[in-house]
Amino acid sequence: MKTYKILDLFILLIVLAGCTSSRMTELQRFERSILKEFPFPVDSISWLTSGDFPTFKFANSEYIAASPDAEFRANGDYWVCNMFNAKPPLHQTEEDIWRNVLVSHKNQRVVCIDRYLRGGRTVGYCYVLQSERKEFPTYGKLHWDVSDSRNIEMVGVMLEDLKALTLKRQQMNNAEFSTPDSQDDYWNLIFHADSLFDARLYDEARQVYDLAFADDRFILPSQLSTTANKMASIDNYQTALAYIRHRATMEKDFYEDPSVTSYAELKDTFEVRSRLWNYDLALKETLEKIFERDQYNRLMWSQAVKNNSCDTERNDWLARRALMTDSINLVLVDGILSQYGFPRKELVGDFGNQAPWLVFQHANLDYQKRFLPQLEAAVSHGDIAPIYLALLRDRIDVREGRPQRYGTQIDGKGNIAPLLDASRVNQWRQEVGLPPIEQFDNKNK
Repeated sequence: MKTYKILDLFILLIVLAGCTSSRMTELQRFERSILKEFPFPVDSISWLTSGDFPTFKFANSEYIAASPDAEFRANGDYWVCNMFNAKPPLHQTEEDIWRNVLVSHKNQRVVCIDRYLRGGRTVGYCYVLQSERKEFPTYGKLHWDVSDSRNIEMVGVMLEDLKALTLKRQQMNNAEFSTPDSQDDYWNLIFHADSLFDARLYDEARQVYDLAFADDRFILPSQLSTTANKMASIDNYQTALAYIRHRATMEKDFYEDPSVTSYAELKDTFEVRSRLWNYDLALKETLEKIFERDQYNRLMWSQAVKNNSCDTERNDWLARRALMTDSINLVLVDGILSQYGFPRKELVGDFGNQAPWLVFQHANLDYQKRFLPQLEAAVSHGDIAPIYLALLRDRIDVREGRPQRYGTQIDGKGNIAPLLDASRVNQWRQEVGLPPIEQFDNKNK
């Protein structure tokens, strides 16, 4: 009798184990099958939003000395171990990345494990080149047998691309980022986050975007929408929603068309705001994009010159791109002004109606002079602050060889260009909302 009870218990345990396995999600089963193939244990893993292949980050609480199949450094030098007479390195250094490549014919996949040292412990990334399999339909992204030796050349190209991703990830993790303390800090974070996103390092990009958006003083509001669209394009809805919420908090008049918005959680808010403000959303968005492109390309150029003046080839390319952006924006704004006149505040809001002025600040003298009467009318109607008119008037005067009234322009040596009347300049500046010229002068020394 006791024998039967023991047998019944054994069968019950098997059944329960099967039930537990069947309740596992596809990701959990996929993860378990991969970790079974790992050449060393890992303490923690976190799955990343990957552009091409399933990817997770792993970490250990200590140094893992398991022998690598290859080693590479920050400069891209590659050393294949365990081949002919090549002996694997005895110890990993902070500069080196160790790689293990596991080929599973049974699962029709290649697992690439890249690890490096950080603070004396092993951290790294695992990339899974998984062929289509019915066991893992979500993660089988390759429509051919990646484990077939006849495809070794294609796999080699993929592994080389993954090396570049790991190096970029290592550099990003070793870099020290913090919330911005200035407008320059903000733009440097945005530029870096965009480069990470373009490299398909989506999780790392989001971390840097979050830092850039940590201080409202420096945020270009439309950039929150631009970044939200990027996150939505990789199906990261929650992050996209967070950025749109942020903009809605920053700008009390911001809203999307409630009939087409992707953010159901904000639809009621958008409906209330649409009735209150009733903007021309298409025109508003066009102007905001013009503003954003102008600032982005021009500041990327100036930051590159400031931070790496020796890279003349890249700096020249960025300069050409900024000037091309100026030309495109000028054509767009010229068309808008012809159709609508200067965009009224009640039509596009405070932010949108600054775009024409910004574009004409960078235009040639003839365009600036042609634009001046429209800007004067906009100031008289209260659509834009007098400071913008003062800046454009000074720029025109200096370009035509006349002394400037408000002292907003500097010469080629970084000094304030000649003044119309130094004894009255601070009075004139105060009238348009500018601080005393001494503050401006000290800022440029």
